[in-house]
Amino acid sequence: MFPYIGGKSHHVGWMDPLFPVGFTKYVEVFGGAGWVLVKSPKVAGAVERIYNDYNPLLANVWECFRADPSGLLRQMNATPKSDPERYKAYQRELFVDTGWHRDMALGNLDLATKYLYLQTQVFAGTPLSATNVPYFTETKAGGKYPSKWDTLRRKLEKPEILERLQKTTGVENLDCEDLIRKHDGDGVFFYADPPYWSKEFYYSKEFPREKHETLARTLGSIQGKFALSYYEFDDLRTLYPEDRFRWHRQSVYRSAATRSGNRSDYRQSSKGTEILIMNY
Repeated sequence: MFPYIGGKSHHVGWMDPLFPVGFTKYVEVFGGAGWVLVKSPKVAGAVERIYNDYNPLLANVWECFRADPSGLLRQMNATPKSDPERYKAYQRELFVDTGWHRDMALGNLDLATKYLYLQTQVFAGTPLSATNVPYFTETKAGGKYPSKWDTLRRKLEKPEILERLQKTTGVENLDCEDLIRKHDGDGVFFYADPPYWSKEFYYSKEFPREKHETLARTLGSIQGKFALSYYEFDDLRTLYPEDRFRWHRQSVYRSAATRSGNRSDYRQSSKGTEILIMNY
C-alpha cells in the first residue's frame, strides 16, 4: 500500500502462481505494507485474511485500513503535507517520546496518520527512526509523479482497494511463532517475508539469528502450507533443506539495503535472486 523496506509490490505477479490453491485462510506473518494481501488474486479467494506485524505502528495502520479507511482518509486530507516542523513533531512523538505504545488499542486514526506521514516523506525503504531526515516530493506543474502521501490518499479513494482492505478479517500484533501457532490448521496458508539475514537493522523490531531459527522450526512443524521469501545466505540450506522443501529461484531487482551491510546505499538497486521456499 505504501513504500516500505522489503515491500513485495513488484513480486506478487511471479509469486501468486506459486501459491497453493484452495486455501480458506490466509495469514501474512510479516505484513509490512501488505502488498501481497492487497494484490494477490489467490489471496482474494480466501474466506479469512489475517494481517500481522510485530511493529505495533504498522499493525495499527492496517487496523485503520481495515476498520475505518474513510476516517483515516479524512484525517489525512486534513493534514498538510511537506511540512518540516510537522514532520519533526511527529518524529519526536513516535520515536522519542514513546509513551504512545503503552496499552495502545489498534485502530488509532491519529497515530496511523502520523506514522503514514513519516513513512511517505522519506526515501522508499528507509527505516523510520528518531533521526530520519524528510525527503519531501512535490508535484510541480507538468511534473510526472505525485508525492507518496498523495498517492496513498488516492488509493484510499478507490472502491476496489477499499473492498480489499475491508475484507481483511483480522489484524494481529504478535510474535511470528505465537501467530503461527494460533492460526495453524488445515486449509491455512502462511506467507512469511521475514527481515532478511544480516539486514535486520533496517527493521523497527529486533530479529536476531535465533528468531530465524525459531521461525524455521515453527514452519517445519505446521499442519498448514507456507511460502517463505529469502535471499541466499550460507545457513539457508541448513534451515530449509532442499530435499525437504521446494525452492523456487526468481531473478528480481532489489535495493542495495538487502545485499549490503552499508546503511548509506539503500537508494541503489541491483539485480538479484529471490528464493521462495514452500512446504507443498
